[in-house]
Amino acid sequence: MDPGCRIEISYIDPEAYASIVNHDLRKNILRTLYAMTVDGPVSKQELADRLGIGYHQLSYQLTNQLSDFWTVGEERKVRGTRLELIRPSSPSSVFITLGRDGKIFIVDPLANLFGPLSTEGTRCDGCSPKEAARCLRHVEEGCCFTGHPSEEEKAVLRSNGRVEPLKAMDVAIICALRGVSTANRCVVSIPCDSCPFMRRAIRIDDETPSIGKP
Repeated sequence: MDPGCRIEISYIDPEAYASIVNHDLRKNILRTLYAMTVDGPVSKQELADRLGIGYHQLSYQLTNQLSDFWTVGEERKVRGTRLELIRPSSPSSVFITLGRDGKIFIVDPLANLFGPLSTEGTRCDGCSPKEAARCLRHVEEGCCFTGHPSEEEKAVLRSNGRVEPLKAMDVAIICALRGVSTANRCVVSIPCDSCPFMRRAIRIDDETPSIGKP
């Protein structure tokens, strides 16, 4: 992954969202895949070992349920056979979808956030006010910035538990929602020396229990 915090906010189909959020194993696969591949792709066996599940169980989920979320990042020849190393299809993506009454739902695998924005929050919520203000300036200077939220859009954010002062992700989500009809993504790039989230170590427990259905 490129250095820094690069965020691509993309709209996800509600059915695809539900198939992930309502299945613990799929959430764990995505979370672990995104975290393990920050510095480069990994093999399916390495991913299965970290998750504590069988190779075939992982392959089933990747092939049949999560095929849109990963791709082959590298191929190697190992003892005459081809070894595929995989990575997320969109390593920088944060996915959002809309529900009834303007409710926003989020899937941010790297930050381990899966669910309603009102309860999950965003990866920016651990930042200090000074850090949040600095990151917000990067959003305002970005190519996807289409203006600060209107009063109506602020009301939507409030109904989703987001209060002022708004953070970088709040403004980026609004800009992304404005582009849903044209399939435009909101892309935000924050240098690594400026992003507290990316500076924090991304750790996964050495032993992750096998959960979910095969």
